[in-house]
Amino acid sequence: MNVKEVRRNNLRNLIDAYLSNKTYELQEDFALAVGIDKSYLSQMLMEPEQKGARGVSEAKARQIEEKLSLESGYLDRFEPDSPFGSSEIESGILRPKDKGLENSNYVIVPVFDVKAACGSGYTNQNELMKGGLVFKESFLRRVGISPKFGDSGIITGDGESMSPTLNHDDSVLVDLKIKSLDDVVSGKVYAFVANKELRIKRLFKNVNGSLRISSDNNDKTTYPDEIIDVNDLHVIQICGRIKWRGGEL
Repeated sequence: MNVKEVRRNNLRNLIDAYLSNKTYELQEDFALAVGIDKSYLSQMLMEPEQKGARGVSEAKARQIEEKLSLESGYLDRFEPDSPFGSSEIESGILRPKDKGLENSNYVIVPVFDVKAACGSGYTNQNELMKGGLVFKESFLRRVGISPKFGDSGIITGDGESMSPTLNHDDSVLVDLKIKSLDDVVSGKVYAFVANKELRIKRLFKNVNGSLRISSDNNDKTTYPDEIIDVNDLHVIQICGRIKWRGGEL
């Protein structure tokens, strides 16, 4: 989920509320009230994978709020029962709302309730946000990660194949903007899906175009390297690059 999806969900709820209390009879009446073409509004409400879908941009969100006399940032808020509590998205960045912190210096990175297999891999059915970890914005930028909500996430490694780099149950910070094999830097560690299994491995690009999937564990009998032929690269879906890990010493 990113900030545009948060806005879309809030916009849907807002329209439903206005239609329910009869402030507006139809969705097109709402569109007229906020100064947005009705077709454009329909596209803003579509799921991202639908053809013609548009995200709710910063400009459109602020326009809707102004037209309806809502507080600026209203559409960027989470539901009260969300795992992020009263935290707010400011200019696309999820900030903690804590009097003890200089909020402008910190970023909340969502934690996903999934485990990536650092072994043979297994299928995760539900990718749910269950909370967040707070990082300094300067740290995220230093390691090359955008602080924007939805551009990074925390998942948990499972297994010993990447030991000693990653240990069982380590939390790892993933740069979710890295989505293509073209973006893969040979020799770095990535989260990826292969055959519906989410995995964490070190990837190497071979000169013949094939891909070597390697474990850091020296026990190559248990964790042998895998070679993906250039003609089979379509089975690999890159989810992001691992930039940080946290776990027990």
